[in-house]
Amino acid sequence: MASPDPAVAYAVSDIGGRWEMEDEHVLEVESAKPLRVLGAVFDGHGGDAVAKLAARSFPALFRSFLRDGPEVAFRSAYASIHREARGLRGGAVAATFYIDGPEIFVANAGDAHIALVTEARATRLTEDHRITNESELRRIVGAGAAIWGPYVSLPSGSGLMATRTLGDHEFESIGVLAEPVSSRHRLEPGFLVAACDGLWDFVGTEELPALLKGLSTAEEAAGALAHEALHVRRTSDNLTILVVRIS
Repeated sequence: MASPDPAVAYAVSDIGGRWEMEDEHVLEVESAKPLRVLGAVFDGHGGDAVAKLAARSFPALFRSFLRDGPEVAFRSAYASIHREARGLRGGAVAATFYIDGPEIFVANAGDAHIALVTEARATRLTEDHRITNESELRRIVGAGAAIWGPYVSLPSGSGLMATRTLGDHEFESIGVLAEPVSSRHRLEPGFLVAACDGLWDFVGTEELPALLKGLSTAEEAAGALAHEALHVRRTSDNLTILVVRIS
């Protein structure tokens, strides 16, 4: 396993506007030529136990299932982590990716996201799992969930903003899933950005090309986005950003 070259892959993680840090991440460069990178953002809530479990377990689990293809590996790893998290407090949303030469495979459960940024445009590669997603709203209401503001709620009043998470087993009865949505994409020169909602709730995907214009390394790009979120927009959440430069 190669140590990440900051020109190629870089991670920033900061407590942001919260009292405690509940984010964890994975960023492993397997090879530089061809580029192979495994990355993950785990944004915990109700504590950091599930996020920590996910970060420890995900790389080995993903690789153990990779022979069946990246999309199967994502689903199987998420399911295994979800089972292992039973009995732990809280949960975590996840956004994960595997770069394999000219292609990227992505998967997410919740509201952490991955975007591909070129000089001209930015494209989000993952979908939002909140009630603002009409298909998720229909699914969760059909399972018996109550909606209170932006939250999916149990009869007890406990609520989650995300409709798909790892852990949070008490919410399974109202349709909250650990199953990720995965997809495959061709890479283009630029930057790959994976981050928790501490970035995406404050910086729009469409703003990324302008914010990253003229930058040449993953470290510069991650630093620029972290500065914008932390010091300009003043995010009220934890912040984790992973950046990979695509040559």
